[in-house]
Amino acid sequence: MDKILKKIFKNKVFIKDKMKKFGFKVKGKDFVYTERLFANQFDLILKVSESNLLKARLIDVQTNDVYTLHLVEDASGTFIGDVKEAYENALDKIAQNCCSETFFIFPQSNRLAGLIKEKYGDSPEFLWEKAPGFGVFRNPSSRKWYGLISNIDKSKLDKNFKGEIEILNIKLDKNEIQNLLKQKGFYPAYHMNKQSWITIILDETLTDKKIMALVEKSHYFSQMKK
Repeated sequence: MDKILKKIFKNKVFIKDKMKKFGFKVKGKDFVYTERLFANQFDLILKVSESNLLKARLIDVQTNDVYTLHLVEDASGTFIGDVKEAYENALDKIAQNCCSETFFIFPQSNRLAGLIKEKYGDSPEFLWEKAPGFGVFRNPSSRKWYGLISNIDKSKLDKNFKGEIEILNIKLDKNEIQNLLKQKGFYPAYHMNKQSWITIILDETLTDKKIMALVEKSHYFSQMKK
């Protein structure tokens, strides 16, 4: 994803009804939007996949070639600057009309935040200025945490991989933790007590239903006095 696209659509989720009203067309499992930009010199094509992955292209109308100079950081010139501004303005308009704000970056993280809010009435608390993507779920009665969603590089969990991901830390019985660590999608707790907490990767490896069943157990621990 290019930096402009990533910046504009960070912490936003697409709403299908709004997309259709705005002019997106359904093509297979994707939503595709096309708009003529910059005095009809370019076509903007924005594709949104079923899993909310984005891909944007500028096509030169005369040559049918993909234009990329607006994405080159050290590229200069009035024409390039004007094209970049038109590109950003078009994406901003799409974001304002087709998206809603979210707490987190990835779809599963935001779905889980919604499910937790629905079940327990708790919204994430963002406690650290230097870690704005770290959201704590706290039992209002005991003030104890029962969940923490955070964004990290996947290499911190597995040195064989790189790239930004989001994870959920929850508190469970130590015997259950040992059993879960044998399964895909679970890791030793990141930056928390590994005897009492476990990390779940939020990349659709596990279903929302399975994760919420474990969140319920973590919430139970947050009700206990000790």
